[in-house]
Amino acid sequence: PFAAVAQVNGGYTKEDGDKAYAESRFADAVTIYEGAIAELGGSLPLYYNLGNAYYRTNQPGKAILNYERALRINPLDEDTRSNLEFVQSTIVDKIPQDEIPFFKEWADRFSSMLSKDNWGTMGIAAFAAMLVMLFIAFFKSSLRKVSLVIAVILFVITAVANISAFNIDSKTDGMPEGVILDEMVVVKSSPDSYRTELTKIHEGLKVVIIDDTLADWVKIEANNGNRVVGWVKAKSLEQI
Repeated sequence: PFAAVAQVNGGYTKEDGDKAYAESRFADAVTIYEGAIAELGGSLPLYYNLGNAYYRTNQPGKAILNYERALRINPLDEDTRSNLEFVQSTIVDKIPQDEIPFFKEWADRFSSMLSKDNWGTMGIAAFAAMLVMLFIAFFKSSLRKVSLVIAVILFVITAVANISAFNIDSKTDGMPEGVILDEMVVVKSSPDSYRTELTKIHEGLKVVIIDDTLADWVKIEANNGNRVVGWVKAKSLEQI
């Protein structure tokens, strides 16, 4: 299920990465895809293929990290989501799956069609256009009915866009997320190796980054069945 995805972009390194992957030279493919991203910038196919190559080199944390990055570009890509869920099922820390009402699941999938910024831009544009339609309806009696109908439609679009943006933001309270890359990480009560150990978390777990202002430590919120807030070494994770 982890076949490489082709991308027509004329990039030498990308084609070479696909060739290395097809020949089962997965470590070489990792190096090439990383180089392609550094040279060309990230894209869904590059992150997806890099995730596949990392999985093949037994690095589930980096596989998950790159699948998550791919989904930031296109949250509805089924291949990426399927591979992400498969790799997540193989790691030590299983993310708890709460029972989600069907309407909430539908709303989450709908809001994930665009980024928070895109929804916000759409909401502002629709609101501005709605004001224009109301202005026309007030001063042009011949266009009043049509203008009011369009204004109502634009009001609905504005509401949907703002609700979708809020729904995305509320998932992490606007905070960045990261993925644990070390095999095992100790979560401390404060940024000090000698402080109280709160719990242990493992490679591949996605966490919320609360504070990354210190050089060597990051404050995170993690949920591996038990929600915990504490500090881990900054080098043990990478931001999505």
